[in-house]
Amino acid sequence: MPLRSPLYSQRKPLLAVVVLLGTGFVVISLLGYYAPHASVRDNLLKTLYLNLLIGVLITLIVLAILYRLLNSYQRRIDAQATLDNLTELPNRHGFNLLAVQALHEAQREPKSLSALLLEVDDFKRLDTLHGHVASDQLLAGFARDLADNLRHSDIVCRWSMEAFVILLKDTDGHTGLNVAEKIRLYIEKQRYFCSGKQLLVTVSIGLTTLQDEDSLHSLLCRADHALQRARQTGSNRTCVEMPHSSYE
Repeated sequence: MPLRSPLYSQRKPLLAVVVLLGTGFVVISLLGYYAPHASVRDNLLKTLYLNLLIGVLITLIVLAILYRLLNSYQRRIDAQATLDNLTELPNRHGFNLLAVQALHEAQREPKSLSALLLEVDDFKRLDTLHGHVASDQLLAGFARDLADNLRHSDIVCRWSMEAFVILLKDTDGHTGLNVAEKIRLYIEKQRYFCSGKQLLVTVSIGLTTLQDEDSLHSLLCRADHALQRARQTGSNRTCVEMPHSSYE
């Protein structure tokens, strides 16, 4: 069920305005009908039509303003539901919406697609050593660097605290490995200035490619298994999970 803006509560006052206009119309019509003199009746009817016209114009203006406000607030609510506040990347919910469509397109064509799961090495130690403010600044800068090294057609999101996921469209395993290594080496050379401190970080990456029978779950499970191997074998490296492997 979509979220609704609090401005939807303004429907009641608007309905009250419409009811008052309708009531005024009925009252003035009755007065005009029972008026003893034609001149009085004509004046009442003129007043009725003038007030009715003014009321309709005001109602239309209010409706137009309310409609624009509702749309604006609804867009902001939708964005908040699908974006990560810190990095401004899609969150898991936003990623799921984009990824399901990307998988469907890749399997329908068919086209190649590679998935990367990345994790900042030793992030918990960095967070404890330098504090939450510095680690938040680090993640925000790391997210910007990821986006800068990708195409507009690729999908990148914040997966968890220090983990990010990327879907590379029209990308086979060999090209995906080149992209992963490019990202890893770029991050290794970066300097992140956070709360007056210079932080050096590395990243571990798990890579896999889409199979015909894959779901989003099975695809990410293989990428996660590859990431765990990268972490367990020394970090700051990319490991590839072969397409025929299955981890449910």
